[in-house]
Amino acid sequence: MMNFKFAKNGTVIIAKIIKMTVLSQKELLLSPKNWSRIATLWQRLQQSFRLMVGVPDYQTYLEHMKAHHPDLTPMDATTFYRHCVDSRYPSAGGNLKKCPC
Repeated sequence: MMNFKFAKNGTVIIAKIIKMTVLSQKELLLSPKNWSRIATLWQRLQQSFRLMVGVPDYQTYLEHMKAHHPDLTPMDATTFYRHCVDSRYPSAGGNLKKCPC
């Protein structure tokens, strides 16, 4: 039976997986015709990671505002993320209702 100690060696394992993937796909990754695919993949990974920790995607918010509320001005990115964090971890009156850790 294999014993994975992911908590201790998690970053090492992930780094090795990324290294093996990059080395095995050098031709695909270094080809200029695939750079747009790599950029799209990177954007989708960022979106996935943000959604995993409960932060909605700003581009999706902008598309929603444009489609459903064209008369309103959308928040800028900084204000949007601040609003998301504040709504997830409300701390009105100095009382932190939820732990952000």
